Amino acid sequence: MPLADVWVAIHRRRRTSVRPRRRRDTSMRVRHLTGLALALTLLPGLAACGGGSGPESEEPAGEATSADIVPTQEEAAPASNVPSDTFVQVTIGEPETLDPAWTYETSGAAVESNLYDTPLYFNREKADDYVPQLAESWTLSDDQKTITLTMRKGVTFHAGGTLEPSDVAYSLHRAMLQDRVDGPMTLFLNPLLGTSTIEGYAFAKADISTDVPEGAEAPTLEQVPADVIQQVCEDVKATVVADNDAGTVTITLKQPTPWFPQLLSQPWSAVLDKEWMIEQKDWDDDCATWPQWHNPEPQESVLFDKANGTGPYKLGEWKKGQEITLEANADYWRTEPIWEGGPSGPAKLTHIVIQKVDEWGTRFAKLTAGEADTIVVPRANIDQMASLVHTEYDGGDEGAPATEVNPGGSVNLFKGYPTVAADAAMFHFAINPESEFIGSGQLDGNGIPVDFFTDIDVRKGFAHCFNWETFIQDALKGEGVQTRGPIIQGLQGYSDTSPIYEYDPVKCEASLAKAWGGKLPETGFTMTLAYNQGNDTRKTAAEILADELAAINEKYKIEVQELEWATFLEARRAQKFPISIAGWLADYYDASNWVEPFMSSAGAYARAQSFPADMQAKFDEKIAAGLAETDPAKRDAIYAELQQMAIDEAIDIFLAQSTGRFYVSRQTTGWYNNPLAPGLWYYAMSKP
Repeated sequence: MPLADVWVAIHRRRRTSVRPRRRRDTSMRVRHLTGLALALTLLPGLAACGGGSGPESEEPAGEATSADIVPTQEEAAPASNVPSDTFVQVTIGEPETLDPAWTYETSGAAVESNLYDTPLYFNREKADDYVPQLAESWTLSDDQKTITLTMRKGVTFHAGGTLEPSDVAYSLHRAMLQDRVDGPMTLFLNPLLGTSTIEGYAFAKADISTDVPEGAEAPTLEQVPADVIQQVCEDVKATVVADNDAGTVTITLKQPTPWFPQLLSQPWSAVLDKEWMIEQKDWDDDCATWPQWHNPEPQESVLFDKANGTGPYKLGEWKKGQEITLEANADYWRTEPIWEGGPSGPAKLTHIVIQKVDEWGTRFAKLTAGEADTIVVPRANIDQMASLVHTEYDGGDEGAPATEVNPGGSVNLFKGYPTVAADAAMFHFAINPESEFIGSGQLDGNGIPVDFFTDIDVRKGFAHCFNWETFIQDALKGEGVQTRGPIIQGLQGYSDTSPIYEYDPVKCEASLAKAWGGKLPETGFTMTLAYNQGNDTRKTAAEILADELAAINEKYKIEVQELEWATFLEARRAQKFPISIAGWLADYYDASNWVEPFMSSAGAYARAQSFPADMQAKFDEKIAAGLAETDPAKRDAIYAELQQMAIDEAIDIFLAQSTGRFYVSRQTTGWYNNPLAPGLWYYAMSKP
């Protein structure tokens, strides 16, 4: 899913030629105020444990900042002053919504994972092993196409309703029919109905062509006959069938989908109270009415800023732009440990405070003052954290090899654990003409045309102008490796010898000189590159690209701008960015989950990039072949071909993958890393 604040990668160093970075003139930096903040656009992606700082501080020159005041080991920071029943997390960004079916970014999913339970859950740190959660047991048929869940009895929702199998079915039906643009439901629709979108499924059933001429209006659900609307809903309902008398839910897949239990363990499968949702005027479970709730804006959902789950926490309050509070569910249903040695009963941490603070210096000051238990630490600032570390764990939990670093330290550090996330800078082939990020909208030196990146020489030139070694050293402190396409290490189709773009200013200059009929060196161009506020890793990537292009030709101008996370996501969906820098956290552990967002016509990123029709058709055909193939060797070959296609077409600048790094107050115990988790699961944590 799109990442707001998590950074990952695998440690390895590449040697490349290094060009010294030029100091940017901050007087030229665009300051675009939106809501609370300045804006800078990076695509949905990574940030939590990582980030990168730019060459200048955002603090006033000549003044000591909170980030300059670093305790020595002799003057260690105080231990956390946060009460033992409270956990304070200081992060960047905030949710777009609290509707689990709408959410497809980590800030929202992290909160929802604490408010709602799912049928299954991950067996602690294992991404491919599961324990029953709201299901007390589950089975998979011999042909691997039928999952049967036997649901628990006696579980109540926060608002008092009783869990029934029909709640599970309603929740999944609602989610698939809601299917908002660029949302997560393609993950379910493909294995259950063999389609990427519910609209596409309806149009196919109604024999309505979606291949419309350029400039023509795309079809809408209003054109679909009522009987087809009814049938689409009935088809959805047939995939997930509840039997309240038997206490079961039966899920029928079109083909074996080994990762489907991973989906049933994540917030998109959050179980809602059907009766309560209908009382709140959400979908009434009527197959004739579902289009009224299809593809809503985030604030149009009943669950935009309220929640009624069965999870270990209840929603306290969401002060937009400031903080979210959660309160422990005193009546939480779990009486037995979720796994051996795991938590049970009500949560030990009874009060959770999630504060939004985009400025690194302020986050650091809160930690050193003992006012926070964990903060987002950009990789570029890890040296400032060194004196605060009490114990360093070489792995993703307290069972990892440990070294006491500083007896007076206030936090523990977990590092070096594997992650399944990566960033990319994505080229947009058909930019919205109303975009404020393309200047004049013409190739006149003061902007770029909306189809600027349809020229492959532009894309190749930009790729050769990105300095990966500088990025990995500056933004990731060397704890990263260049990605070789959309597919990360360890998955089908990945090879550490496959071709990649390398930083080469000569090739960059030559490619750009060929582009647009040789006009660029003389006319130049101007555009704005945005990233999400507080994500210094993406800021660094944007500035490196801008600096390197300017070093080639002073007429190649990129301004760097930051945007609030929600504003960034909205602008990306509206296809306003010329380039968007974003990260992806795996939804499930398979190569298909990496080519889908980056290359599929229904992908969370690729859709907004608007690849040419012939290119997109080739991608989609090959992606479909990968999903349909069951032979491991043939799947590997298909995904290797997709990896190569992405490089050949230079669709993105694929940035880096890094290892995990997490700081938490030394009083806190129970944290562990699960690579597919969107954020902290407070239920497993405590302060003994």
